[in-house]
Amino acid sequence: MAYLGLRKIKIAKLNGSTYDKLVSLGKAIGLNVNPSYAEGSVYGDDELAEYDKEFRYADVILNTSTIPIEADEQMFGHTVNKEKNEIVYGSEDEAAYVGVAWLTTEKVDGVKKYCANFLPKVKFSEPSDEFATKGENIEYKTPSISGRAMANEKKWKRVKKFNTEAEAQAAADAFFSTEAQGEI
Repeated sequence: MAYLGLRKIKIAKLNGSTYDKLVSLGKAIGLNVNPSYAEGSVYGDDELAEYDKEFRYADVILNTSTIPIEADEQMFGHTVNKEKNEIVYGSEDEAAYVGVAWLTTEKVDGVKKYCANFLPKVKFSEPSDEFATKGENIEYKTPSISGRAMANEKKWKRVKKFNTEAEAQAAADAFFSTEAQGEI
């Protein structure tokens, strides 16, 4: 399989067993999901007798063109004044768990499928700021945030494949309500 593209990243704050309002992040630039596993093995009679591997967590790195003001409130717990277009970063602000959904396209044997992807429980860290003076060439600086995904109700990731992008987008948005209701 080969993945082509990344788009339409959305998040929503996880409150117990439900999600808050969906927030679209900026245009997707990159997303890396790297799962980590606990492993154990038992040797007997001079050979490997048993081996187990279980999901622990996944490191997530997300890069978008912008993080909208609403996402700062939901993801990082900052105080937001939308009328003044202001974010106040408090010393005791605490990041919240969020669900993250996005679309990808998969191509197998020349056939495209549109994939709705979902991580039900992720906690992100505040992005670092990087600024540079303008020089001879235009150079954009975009926010990159890192976080950790973990299992929520024994699920850590969901993927559904469709023939159209519209179907995949509807499924990605629906993950937030079906996951909250415990549906598969």
